[in-house]
Amino acid sequence: MPSDGYMWVPVTLGATAAQVVRTARQHELRAYLNSSGAAYVRFLFAWPLSLLLLCLTWVLNPQSIFIPVKFGAWIFSAALVQITGTVLLLNAFKARDFAIGTVYSKAEVILVAAGSALFLGESLQPWGWFGAIVVLLGVVLLAATSGLSVALRRWGDPSAWFGVTAGLFFAISAVGIRGASTSLTGGSVWHRTCVTLLALLTAQTAIHGAILAGTNRSQLLEIWRHRKKCFQVGLLSFAGTTGWIAAMTLATAAKVRTLGQLEIVVAFVISLTLFREQHPLRDYIASALVVVGIFLVVGLG
Repeated sequence: MPSDGYMWVPVTLGATAAQVVRTARQHELRAYLNSSGAAYVRFLFAWPLSLLLLCLTWVLNPQSIFIPVKFGAWIFSAALVQITGTVLLLNAFKARDFAIGTVYSKAEVILVAAGSALFLGESLQPWGWFGAIVVLLGVVLLAATSGLSVALRRWGDPSAWFGVTAGLFFAISAVGIRGASTSLTGGSVWHRTCVTLLALLTAQTAIHGAILAGTNRSQLLEIWRHRKKCFQVGLLSFAGTTGWIAAMTLATAAKVRTLGQLEIVVAFVISLTLFREQHPLRDYIASALVVVGIFLVVGLG
């Protein structure tokens, strides 16, 4: 599929920005909801928006799209593994250490590239692989707040293994979304994005909702009670997910998810300029590595 030049770059950056704000708002919901309930909000309140978007798109510009059987398989797989990855990452945080779980979940960068090459036949160029490794090193250095040597010594911790497994599932999810969107034929990129978005959110809302209904029904009542705050998270999630899917329809999952790692550099810059927080030299070097790696993947990958 043609990449339409670099249009996917601003789309990815927009999705990343929405994700940063959504994560902050989602964290505020922890005052009312548990981890699973707060995670469900992003699907539940984004779903009707995706339905409305698809309906408006077809009313304003009707186009026919062929949906193959494999589209459903890609969507179901992506939805299921993304939910599972979220649960695993939460378990990583509970197991022992938030930072250690985060460090090891960043293996997603390489895993997405490997999964894209293996399942979709979309391999990075040699410089792109090198850039992905540089990005991985940079984000790990930034995430390893207690030091990289400490993180490496604790590779056998449950939090580390939960983190690696979470990264694997997030990688499979990204590959699944790319596989689903590119399996559609006919229609514009926007139409294919809207179809993929609605299908993904429908599956996630149904699967996660069934899990909550069976294990912790009280969370559904709490979500409804705080629906105004939850809607804000859903709106941001809708914007971010739409951007991710559109970007992965235009470009490979490996490039999109690698560029998305710019999020951690943005967080570093905000803490530095807005909150005037002090950082060691290692953080500056790590941020530079992420930026250089991203340029290699985007420009030469």
